[in-house]
Amino acid sequence: MATSMNQGLLSVDEALERLLAGAVPVAEVETVPTIEAAGRVLAEPLRSTMDVPSLDNSSMDGYAVRVADIAGSGTRLPMTQKIFAGAVGAKLAAGTVARIFTGAPIPEGADAIVIQEETGAEGDQIVFKRKPELGEWIRRVGQDIRRDSQILATGQRLRPQDTGLAASVGIASVKVKRKMRVGLFFTGDELAMPGEP
Repeated sequence: MATSMNQGLLSVDEALERLLAGAVPVAEVETVPTIEAAGRVLAEPLRSTMDVPSLDNSSMDGYAVRVADIAGSGTRLPMTQKIFAGAVGAKLAAGTVARIFTGAPIPEGADAIVIQEETGAEGDQIVFKRKPELGEWIRRVGQDIRRDSQILATGQRLRPQDTGLAASVGIASVKVKRKMRVGLFFTGDELAMPGEP
């Protein structure tokens, strides 16, 4: 008796195979503001519009120096300027140092940062505990992201952190696939509205 009831019915795997064979990917594309794109699927790759960082900057609080000016432990040099994040310092004169804060641009002439933990201060003189390496604690232009490099791939479903990344490199809008349209239908006399017997 069970055999006659199943005649003409598809297995779950066969039914799924037929459904997937008839599925067509969404082809239409929309342009939406980046800040509204979370959850959407990218229709084209996103490329950075800028270098990150956009200029050489200090990755730590400390002192911008010329490595050649520091002979080794105990070297003393005068501090002639302070450079805060967002400010641009003057050219660093030979034999001087600049107090620099995280994210501040490296002044012309400086070729390393000595972190504050490796120094001492005596008046306007900064005392160095060791000789730094060239380029130490300097984040170079484009070190994190290069201008025109791909940051997100076609077909990627955008998460909030992805839209934040896109916005941070100057992308105001993105091309995404149109949202899927879903239709639901129910049939059969065994179905009832909620609350009905």
